[in-house]
Order: sequence, then C-alpha cells, then structure tokens
Amino acid sequence: MIKNFFSKQKAPLLFLFVTLALILAACGTPAESDTLQINDIWARPGFAASNSAVYFEIDNSTSEADTLLSASSDIAQAVELHMSMMDAGVMKMMQQHDVPLPVGQTEFKPGGLHVMLIGLNDDLNTGDTFDLTLEFQLAGEKTYTVTVKEP
Repeated sequence: MIKNFFSKQKAPLLFLFVTLALILAACGTPAESDTLQINDIWARPGFAASNSAVYFEIDNSTSEADTLLSASSDIAQAVELHMSMMDAGVMKMMQQHDVPLPVGQTEFKPGGLHVMLIGLNDDLNTGDTFDLTLEFQLAGEKTYTVTVKEP
C-alpha cells in the first residue's frame, strides 16, 4: 500500500501537497510581540536637593492597553508622574495619579508627560546613570537604567 502511495503517478501530487504545506506554514500570521518596551530613557542633569526629570518612549506592543501606576528611584526623595501643559499662557505641571498606555507608543518628553525627580539625593551630571523602577498595572514592575544627558 505504501509502495502504491509513492507511485510515479502520485509523486507530483505529494510534492505539491508538501510544498503547499510549507508555504502556508511560512506565511502564517506573525507572532505578536506581546511586550512593553521602554526606549531612549534619559534624565536632565540636576543639583542635589533640586529637581530633575526623566523622559522616554513606551512602546506597548501587547494586545491590550496597560497603565503606568507609579515610578520610584533611590536617586530622589520623591518620584512622581507629571504632565506639563499650557494653561492661560502659563506652563504648569500637574501630578498624574497614573498614565493610560494604549497599544502603540506613548511619549514622555519635555513639555509633556515626564517622571519628576523631586529632591535629588546627589548631583546628576552628564554621563551618570541610576535605576528607575516603573510599575505597570498589567506588565508589573520593571527596572531601567537611566543615563543623564543634556536636553
């Protein structure tokens, strides 16, 4: 029976079937990344007892929205999520209790969302690094190394 199956008449059909199966396997839907990544993370220089800010881009490549709940670091007395915005011609900062992160990219940049470092424990000089922990509702806690650089 097996000998019959691989007869010269059915060999082209078998070859076509195997080729089609391989093509379909190669063209399957791409695997979803299902990660939340932080890119281009940096902080402004600052003096001890003063303030600084951390900026970055969040790339939410998961299949659902997440929320940034908080940030923490040993580099400052307090670490808060903030939004800078113009109000009646005056730039103001407002603390955010959390930041919704839709699927896609969310930018933390000067003049917008940022992580505020309040009461620095030490000077932050260009080239210095420190750890920043971000807590996400779904992704959990993740710690990143921040590099200090000039804006």
